[in-house]
Amino acid sequence: MAGNEGRYDRLSISKDPHFFISKKAQEILEVLDEANHNFMQNNTSSKIKKSYFNEAELESFLQKAYTLYVNAIKSGLEETCLAIPSACRENTSITILDTGSIPEKFGMRFQSISSSVGIVRDHDMIAVDDSQTQDPRTLLKTDHDLMFILEDLIICNNLPNVTNFCLEIEPKSEPGSEHFVQIYTVAQDNTKEILKNTLANEYLLKIVEGAFFTEKRMPSSLSKRLQNFIKENLFGMPCRNLNSTTEVSILQEGPSVNMKVTLLKTHKLLLDCDFLLALPLECWPSCANEWITRTRKWPSEDTVKALTTQKCYVVAKPRFPGDDDFWRISFSKQELDLAKELPEKARHVYLRLKVLFKKKIKLVYPEMKTYHMKTAFYWWMEEQDPSQWEETNPTREDLLESLIQKVKFFIRSENLPHYFIPTVNLLPVSSYQRFRILTSFTILAKNWIKKVRTKTVTINSASGETIAIKLKRRESQTKAPKLHETNFTSSRPRIDRSNSEQVPRVRTFSIEGVRKRFFTR
Repeated sequence: MAGNEGRYDRLSISKDPHFFISKKAQEILEVLDEANHNFMQNNTSSKIKKSYFNEAELESFLQKAYTLYVNAIKSGLEETCLAIPSACRENTSITILDTGSIPEKFGMRFQSISSSVGIVRDHDMIAVDDSQTQDPRTLLKTDHDLMFILEDLIICNNLPNVTNFCLEIEPKSEPGSEHFVQIYTVAQDNTKEILKNTLANEYLLKIVEGAFFTEKRMPSSLSKRLQNFIKENLFGMPCRNLNSTTEVSILQEGPSVNMKVTLLKTHKLLLDCDFLLALPLECWPSCANEWITRTRKWPSEDTVKALTTQKCYVVAKPRFPGDDDFWRISFSKQELDLAKELPEKARHVYLRLKVLFKKKIKLVYPEMKTYHMKTAFYWWMEEQDPSQWEETNPTREDLLESLIQKVKFFIRSENLPHYFIPTVNLLPVSSYQRFRILTSFTILAKNWIKKVRTKTVTINSASGETIAIKLKRRESQTKAPKLHETNFTSSRPRIDRSNSEQVPRVRTFSIEGVRKRFFTR
């Protein structure tokens, strides 16, 4: 270990001398150790409370959002159905689910904060003035997330498909990746074809672009109405004070379609929305059955029972870059209702952790998202005594310290279980692990290239999970120069190799194994 310290992003040793963690994880632990009493005092409850909507403000915001852009997108989805191969029924019923930090009361809508704010895709990396970074009302600004659910396209996940749904879920999944599934269309003759996630992404992008732009790529009447409203209301300034004009941009990012309204000259971000398409599952996924029977102090048994009767969904989230076969199971409805069950004191504790994440942890570990913090928080909540939320002790500072210790535990073990599917580790692969895998793979490839003359690739299994590469030398196209004849004197008999054949060597490696280690889950 000592000999490698100058080469890579090394392994570091935690307080337990027998436990090894990556250097990146060690840096996060040091940041969490620095979350001292002064940080906690700076984020008072009054500031935290102003960083999310109350019920009246939330209802007012959603009403305006639906009037300005949500209903138009819903109408487009109802008028133009998703074209799925085989005999699937058309999606005529559309429901809308407001998801994310705004309805969960973990943040407020994102608006322009200062002239330094640019158009960025990752909302956690939005740059703000140093004078504003201390204020949680600034750090907890977020986008508006919406899920459009095609209620008629139900996916059978309780095989056999006795109800004759036109969509089925692949029952087999790789251990550790149970939240990613494949979906098949089932025709009347019972033939099956995989449903690509790109089909849903392209469909939603077309609908959203059609709502805000004409065929000639000019802003539609809806787009102009939205911009005028934002100028007058959302930005908080009269129109005459806005010297720059606004622009609406639509961008496909991963499983969602992103819409931004910005000022052209200063690139101030005035409104940010993410639209997502979802398909409902027939019943509660079996990979999440452990969540039903888990021993916990929160939420209550009645809440657990109610949440398991609600629908879960799949969204067109690829498993890794370039993947178009996999979809991800979504528990957005359950997460929304869990957030409503939170005591106010617990909500404030989590929002303080989120502020710490935005200020410190995100800079050290960009791969981590606020969703990781929320997952750790829900695991921590299951261990908390419900009676403490009505008492003065423990204080919010003591509770935050306890939550930080829980986050440190997950980081130190480099394993953050999915809240509903604990066999899935949500933590991204560390940079050291990626570098080690890449280095080993590169060295192996170079050694092969030096020796390979002809490559024949064959698939060993029908699933294509393992590839065998047979290597053999290619006969030279040019004749070797003749050597001067020499009389060898040796008592050893010479071996005739003229008719001998070289046996090809076979090496195997797992493609899925490499993908799983390289890419973030």
